[in-house]
Amino acid sequence: MAKPLIDLLLVEDDEIDREAIRRHLGAEYRVHEAATGQEALHHCKARRPSCVLLDYRLPDGDGLALMPTFLERYIPVIVTTGIESPEVIVESMRAGAQDYLVKSQITRTSLTHAIHQAIDKVALMQTVANKNHQLRELASAVTLAEQRERQRVSQVLHDYVQQMLHGIQLRAHLLILDAPPNTHPGLQEHLEAIQRLTEEAIQATRTLTVELSPPVLQREGLSAAFRWLADHMAEMHALDVDLEIHGDCQMYNNELSVLLFQAARELLFNVVKHADVKRAQLSLQEKDDMVIVRVSDQGNGFDMALRNRSRRRIGGFGLASIEERLNLFGGKVELTSQVGNGTSITLTVPKAIKLWEE
Repeated sequence: MAKPLIDLLLVEDDEIDREAIRRHLGAEYRVHEAATGQEALHHCKARRPSCVLLDYRLPDGDGLALMPTFLERYIPVIVTTGIESPEVIVESMRAGAQDYLVKSQITRTSLTHAIHQAIDKVALMQTVANKNHQLRELASAVTLAEQRERQRVSQVLHDYVQQMLHGIQLRAHLLILDAPPNTHPGLQEHLEAIQRLTEEAIQATRTLTVELSPPVLQREGLSAAFRWLADHMAEMHALDVDLEIHGDCQMYNNELSVLLFQAARELLFNVVKHADVKRAQLSLQEKDDMVIVRVSDQGNGFDMALRNRSRRRIGGFGLASIEERLNLFGGKVELTSQVGNGTSITLTVPKAIKLWEE
């Protein structure tokens, strides 16, 4: 069975150079030509080529200016030029070209080898990108599944456990009221103790219900959830949180909002447990298409040199886990710390998950 032809886009304005390159191409190629950058872009939009042979200089501009379009569509590019220049080679490679050929030195063998190498390289890059796509989808699904489970448990605590505890509390109160005057004092004390313990259990389940799935995050978004979090940390852990919110910070993906909220909460818990301070800073802002969350304190800090060895856990996540999850969503974590001078952790994620699509 004959192999399918390889579609090549030859972007070259000089007729002699075009003909010279065509003569080095065998019968396995279907060659399309473009004399300008605009013609090349128009062709790519109409039909994706298997590889592009791109002249470094074109009549309507720098050939490398077309690279972002080719990279976005995972199209292999080999830059061709009339001179051998280290500066041009470096510039071409940095722009994303897979190879670089000097026109006067092209042979059929070198051209064929370069084309197949470029196609193989980009195919591998595309495979990795698709795997990352799948990993991001998986991370998104896991995050949402965790949140749904938190909501389910929170609902069970509110609708069933708290109601049962209220019933026990009411029964204990009625027993105290109905107890005859000659009731043994020890029994009265036990009933009152049941009431106190039940009240404590009710308060504990209320707190857990809110911590598992703050309703404000679903109703009003990340900014409102951070305001609630600051109040919650002060009330429950005696940690004063200086909150700064710049902009509306609306997230396009609910899973990213959940992930950022959980990460910020765990980082503040870490301040309570390790920093030995009563004040922390939490900021939320937008910059371009990114959302930036920063948690900092002026507490104990730690030696950055020990970080990779210790990989200290932060609450239920662990900093490594936060980094891995944010990376899958196209985000990153930046950490600075110094013994005695506190710690600052910055989380940066895109407002929307951007995945390559063919």
